[in-house]
Amino acid sequence: MGVSALVMRVFLPFAVGYYLSYLFRTINALIAAPLTSELGLDAGDLGLLTSVYFLTFAVAQIPVGILLDRYGPRLIQSVLLVAAAVGAALFATSDNLLMLLLGRALLGLGVAASLTAGLKALVLWFPKDRLPFLNGLMVMLGALGAVTATSPAQWLLAWVGWRTLFVSCLHGRLFGDDLSR
Repeated sequence: MGVSALVMRVFLPFAVGYYLSYLFRTINALIAAPLTSELGLDAGDLGLLTSVYFLTFAVAQIPVGILLDRYGPRLIQSVLLVAAAVGAALFATSDNLLMLLLGRALLGLGVAASLTAGLKALVLWFPKDRLPFLNGLMVMLGALGAVTATSPAQWLLAWVGWRTLFVSCLHGRLFGDDLSR
């Protein structure tokens, strides 16, 4: 496989996963006002919604590492992103705090492997002399998720609303069919 094919089929899909991780990590500040007005949440509820994402993300780290070593980044990241998609859909359709919490928990779990799966995929597929550059590029592209959760997401929020914004974050196919490592 050529370098451009590797970038398109390995690097970019995992970088998109890490981008989503950052986006979902930081989006709560932006959607706080609509959640408060539409669902009657208070500051404590919003704090709980934010913390459940980080709690599930943190609890998943050790099992995710073991699973990545055993089954590889493609399978684990794919399964976890399905959980993130379910979490985003659940969050977007929720009308009470319990369902919002479950959606955020699934989001945290679903993106828990985003960075480590991406870094592992790079190690498996790219030459060692390219890894420092690709690792830095992946971290940079992931951090763009936090940047996107500011003015660009604010614009979309005003245009489509918080529910559509959440569902649209995980629309599309992220992984190719033949990444077997």
